[in-house]
Amino acid sequence: MNQDFDQQQYNDKLAQVANLAVTYAKDGTGYHSMKDAFNELCEISHANKGINLEATIGRRTLLVQSVCIKAIHALTPYQNERLEQQLKEIASDYPEHRHMRFRR
Repeated sequence: MNQDFDQQQYNDKLAQVANLAVTYAKDGTGYHSMKDAFNELCEISHANKGINLEATIGRRTLLVQSVCIKAIHALTPYQNERLEQQLKEIASDYPEHRHMRFRR
């Protein structure tokens, strides 16, 4: 049952991000709310837990494709391409984890 709840939560957040993305692609407004919602989607789907930075960015980029697929029906090809580029920039803008260890 917990897995069903997680899947429902993921689907709801994906729909929310797609709606915000469509608004941004059409009007050019709401970039920061779209970015925040996308980052929350990455947390819900555990896309931020790759083995290294490259894997984490790869997982986040896969979510970009999911959002674009969900939003494609409402956008022109130009708007869709522009949205995909913006989301890829958001996906690649993930800070590298720094471990607080002593190195010798």
